[in-house]
Amino acid sequence: MPEKPDIDRLMTAVVQTQDVEIAIQALTAQGLYVTRISSSGGFLGHRNVTLLIGLAAGQEAAAVSALSSNCRQRVEYLATRLEGAPYHLPLSTPITIGGATIFTLKVEHWEEL
Repeated sequence: MPEKPDIDRLMTAVVQTQDVEIAIQALTAQGLYVTRISSSGGFLGHRNVTLLIGLAAGQEAAAVSALSSNCRQRVEYLATRLEGAPYHLPLSTPITIGGATIFTLKVEHWEEL
């Protein structure tokens, strides 16, 4: 039976679907354990992916660096109504989306069954 890796942190990273494949490749190239979960954003309803990344001590900076290098921000335009206008005149508002939203949690115990 293979030796159980010494994982003591769980990083969750929410990334856009356009960036997920290259991000997973970068993370696994560093020997990190990655699980992909489909999700959707609450803001603008964009599709995204949540990555669960198991980390041993000292791997957190490498994981953040891999995500930072491979998950880019993009500008999209949202049509909003111009307040006080007599007619419905849409106003294009730039919104920055993308990159990676990262949370890291301590793991007290885990098992593989």
